[in-house]
Amino acid sequence: MARIKGITNSEANDEVRQLFEEQEKRYGFVSNTAKIYALRPTIQKGVQALAQGIQASGLIEPSLRHLVCVKTASINGCPF
Repeated sequence: MARIKGITNSEANDEVRQLFEEQEKRYGFVSNTAKIYALRPTIQKGVQALAQGIQASGLIEPSLRHLVCVKTASINGCPF
């Protein structure tokens, strides 16, 4: 059970709902992190901009990024 209750799809505004739909389409579910970030949409936008900036910079090769994601998921006990 999450310690912080995030936003549900029915509580989300149109902008947040669109982000939830994109995540659902990509991963098959909406992560608890996204639901919590949705409590403060400006923070959610900032986190997304940071992730997109890192990815677009080309500083981390896609294969290395994938390995980092898999290792992080493993450390956290999450299936990837």
